[in-house]
Amino acid sequence: MPESIQYPYSKNSTILGVLLPLIFFGITFNNLRYAFLTGQIIGLVIVGFADLVFLSFLVFILLKRLIPALRNEVALELNEDGITDYTRNIVIEWGDVKDINMERGRSFSKMVIDLKHETDYGNQVAISLRWVAGKDQEICETAMAYFEEMTRLS
Repeated sequence: MPESIQYPYSKNSTILGVLLPLIFFGITFNNLRYAFLTGQIIGLVIVGFADLVFLSFLVFILLKRLIPALRNEVALELNEDGITDYTRNIVIEWGDVKDINMERGRSFSKMVIDLKHETDYGNQVAISLRWVAGKDQEICETAMAYFEEMTRLS
């Protein structure tokens, strides 16, 4: 039996994920302050809503991505049972997998898993590698090799 392979959360992607809403909040907070001081009610409501969205996104990233990354928690695991994506709480058993491919994006790649039949996730599952530490190509190649090994053993 192949051993379990675990990939932790990516600290770099998480820090970038925290910085973006923080920067947008900083920019819009200045506009919120200006709207408050000049008594522009419509601007206050619109920019206030935008600030709440940025803060909500920031809190989500802090809780769901940064804290697990700082604790070196596992984001993606390959084991004898299947693939577990802890970033979205998805578990896929090897027996359900038909094929594994990689789809490149501009800033991050996805591991696309074609399933043999319709499941709760549909016929295909795309696992974003944005939050997973490691090189996207190597992660996908390892998953493909693990899948081939598990197919050969069964």
